[in-house]
Amino acid sequence: MGAATANTLPPKGQSDIYTNSNLTKLQMIYWVGQSLRPNAPLFNVAVTFMWQAPVDEVLFSQAFEVVVRQSDALRTIIREENGVPRRIIVPDLPKPLELLDLSAEGMTEADVWQWADDRVQQPVDLSQCAYDIVLLKWAEDSYFWYTNQHHLITDAASVFLIFNHVLALYSEAQATGTMPSELNLPQFETYVEFEKKYRESPRYEKSGAFWRNQLANGLEPLKFYGRSAQKKSYRMQRIAFPLDPERSQQLKDAMQRPGVFNMTHDLGMLNVLLTLYFAQIHYMTGNRRLATMLPFHNRPTDAMKKTIGLLMEICPLLVEMEEGETFASLTKKISKSLQRTLVHYQYGSAVAMENTLLDLMFNFHHRPDLKFGEAPVTQRLLHPGSGSDSFALHIHEFEKDGALTFFFDFHEDIFTPAERERTLEAFEALLTAYLADVDLPLDELDLPTAVSPSTAPVYDSPANGIASDEKLAHVAPRDELEQKLAAAWQSVLGVTNIGIHDDFFDMGGNSWMAVRLFTELQAITGHNLPLATLFQAPTIAALADVMRQGGDEQVWSSLVPIRTSGSRPPFFCIHGVTGDILWLRDLADLMDEDQPFYGIQARGLDGEDEPFDRLEEMAAYYLAQIRRVQPTGPYYLGGYCMGGDIAYEVARQIQAAGEEVPILTVIDPPPADLSERAPLNGRFLVNFVQNSPYWLREFMRLGGGEIFSRVRRKGRVAFRNLWQKVNATSQEGAMSASDVIDQADDLPEYRQKLIESHLAALQHYTHAGYQGDVIVYEAQSRPLLNPGNHAQEWTAYVDRPITVRTVPGSHSSMLHKPHVEALAQDLQRNLDSVREARDAVEVAN
Repeated sequence: MGAATANTLPPKGQSDIYTNSNLTKLQMIYWVGQSLRPNAPLFNVAVTFMWQAPVDEVLFSQAFEVVVRQSDALRTIIREENGVPRRIIVPDLPKPLELLDLSAEGMTEADVWQWADDRVQQPVDLSQCAYDIVLLKWAEDSYFWYTNQHHLITDAASVFLIFNHVLALYSEAQATGTMPSELNLPQFETYVEFEKKYRESPRYEKSGAFWRNQLANGLEPLKFYGRSAQKKSYRMQRIAFPLDPERSQQLKDAMQRPGVFNMTHDLGMLNVLLTLYFAQIHYMTGNRRLATMLPFHNRPTDAMKKTIGLLMEICPLLVEMEEGETFASLTKKISKSLQRTLVHYQYGSAVAMENTLLDLMFNFHHRPDLKFGEAPVTQRLLHPGSGSDSFALHIHEFEKDGALTFFFDFHEDIFTPAERERTLEAFEALLTAYLADVDLPLDELDLPTAVSPSTAPVYDSPANGIASDEKLAHVAPRDELEQKLAAAWQSVLGVTNIGIHDDFFDMGGNSWMAVRLFTELQAITGHNLPLATLFQAPTIAALADVMRQGGDEQVWSSLVPIRTSGSRPPFFCIHGVTGDILWLRDLADLMDEDQPFYGIQARGLDGEDEPFDRLEEMAAYYLAQIRRVQPTGPYYLGGYCMGGDIAYEVARQIQAAGEEVPILTVIDPPPADLSERAPLNGRFLVNFVQNSPYWLREFMRLGGGEIFSRVRRKGRVAFRNLWQKVNATSQEGAMSASDVIDQADDLPEYRQKLIESHLAALQHYTHAGYQGDVIVYEAQSRPLLNPGNHAQEWTAYVDRPITVRTVPGSHSSMLHKPHVEALAQDLQRNLDSVREARDAVEVAN
């Protein structure tokens, strides 16, 4: 059987070398780079493993052969057809494992490393075999496994997959006497198809628009230490900067600082380490607008996590430095940039192909603790002394002792020996300063002489806004877009003389006003922004920046990060019947700074997707969104109004999957029958008398327009009920948005449809029983004609006692200041108490 050509990725409207090839975008980047330097080991990914234990070399070779035969990536070669590179999968091993016995030559460990350093300088021949793998016996029962694969067929995760598979097969064969012939490995070709579908999807186009806007103003050319230099060679020097375990732990502890995006260990470490990295680059160049390439594992499914091949993506990360920048403020900027980048990273290779100024690389590796049988394994990533980046920083975290090692890669044509030494001295000073005081302005650091910030180039961009001394003063709109925004704000808020830095919510804005505002903005500017944009951009200046950067072209998501920093488990809070989550702003703000908080807004809120009309489907969709940021439990869930019922179903589905919800938080749920009128009996009269003072106090706080909307709606509902009685019918049919929402008539048609879909979902839903702890917060002020305690209805939904607490305010005002302060304090206290009790049980076990 001859070699097979992997499936072709078809062209998308143009005919160039990429679209006529069957390489992925990242493979194409590496192929082009290798073609320019065919004899350079630019993309050798060499990892070595050393141990002291005997090896059955025959069995080891057989185990290696099984892995290669089961992996289409390892059997891939690259050949050109009419100048176009093509992946070809050969039917058998391109090359067997090379066995090399030099144990009789009296080699020392230093000799072994020298042998490896010499070997890694040799480029692989992609047309014949894309790997060079050797098992070297250098002393009695002392082995050195040298694995070198071209980056076209592998990434770091794949190297360790190969190690684990070979050792697992070897161990099984030793134990049973039989070498397994099958591994059932997922194939790289499946990932190629995945990328192909992504490139043909609307998401790809939206991500492309996002990056075009991000890079529309270009990047500043990098001048390291105040001078330009041209790369004429590919030679690089790597210098290691190891940290002791104590300082390594201090950096890890920094993940718990406010502002750090630490949803996972790796993301938290990235945020911390990138703070040091960008501070270092700013010191070396003086540039304020900075971008670096950043690798992402890009293995979103279980099958991809097990796939050998080049699945990783590289993507730019952009940060703009300002005057007076501190470590803390820089950390927050990087956190936001990371969150935006995570949505669009799969487009990153396309950005790299189109932008030649992305000449920096940052990478963070986790190095697992490995063993060969019982023998510890020493692992090392070998640097081939070649590369294309001007500067790169690779940081390795070793699982064995938790220590961090920083590897600085300097291009020899860009940096003099003195500048390399100065860079390391500056990094030592930056690290010391960062660990001591994160609020220290970067321009006050005592660093070796480099580039004076005062003489550094200033990037002129609308995103820079105004000078810091202007931010405290009233600033009038500066251009046509900001003038349009100000006019819309004045119309909605009923306030004149609005400045571009005035906060929408501080000026009295609320969720309903936000709906009106964004409806007007779409009409006058053409931008269809998600309502949740107001969380991150509550001022005219910030909102204008979002529009200029194409914020309405970003991928819309139900999951909205309101606060991502903090060491506590995140709290996920689900929308009410209106679908939006702007109601949660004050609640999230008043929770502890260390409490991550995510809101979940309704599908269909953007007016494009169809809303759910079945609560079970809604819950499954939201659970999938939640797992994007927290793949496994325990989950801390809550919901406001109808969101409590949705959270209830999400919790049931989590439990059905075998995972844990330590506490379910329900905030003022609606009555089971959605009625606003309770039966007239003795209990009603008692509740009415007790509730009337609270209701009257809240009602008098409403504005004239709100009172009119409330009375109009109540009258309409009462007239409908009377008509049904006159016609002797009890069939109420579907509820309309205006039946439950005072201002429903002012909403766009798609918003009314969304509310009605939610009402239908709630009417058709049956609470089927839940085995877990539940706390219900009920507003002190109840509806005038239905003043009962609806929280007690939840005792029938839960198979254990529930906790009910009353908080100040009405159904709507309980989420606004000053009432929301009591809710936030009690909610935070309860979440902490439940978490601490759970942690104590785990420790005891």
